[in-house]
Amino acid sequence: MGKSRAVLRRGLVFGLRAGAIPAGACAVLWLVVMVTRYVNGPGGSTMEDPVLAAVAVLGSMAVGASIGAVVGLVLAYAPLRLVSSGPLRALVCFVLATALAFGEVVVMAVSSDGGYGPILLALLAMPFVGAVTAARSEHLAAARIGPAGTHLGRPGQCPVPPG
Repeated sequence: MGKSRAVLRRGLVFGLRAGAIPAGACAVLWLVVMVTRYVNGPGGSTMEDPVLAAVAVLGSMAVGASIGAVVGLVLAYAPLRLVSSGPLRALVCFVLATALAFGEVVVMAVSSDGGYGPILLALLAMPFVGAVTAARSEHLAAARIGPAGTHLGRPGQCPVPPG
């Protein structure tokens, strides 16, 4: 049970970090729009509405956290054979994260009132979210499979012969 919790915790921390990137971008955009509005007057942007800006920031964090939690759960409870195989683990993480990244498209659609730019950007980011998750999958599952390379041999045996 301890290893499963560690994998889930690693997945959740990864998801929060991944969700902080679009949330931070939305927060900076909202700040720029607010400063521009203060200097030049209202401009008609949907980011001028604080409720929609909060939806963008908090929704992005929630999507990132859910991606990390689901990937962590899958890595914690999937068969060890799947988790210890690098290509299979990466493929599973890529597919899961890419599918769950669609939540960011929904967040951008709601927060931008259906604006094409944010929705298109979120759609284009989906494969990158999957690729980053696949690349980090070994780190996420390390609590279950051990540090890099140690799961290849028998316990206590060096995976690469000395010499």
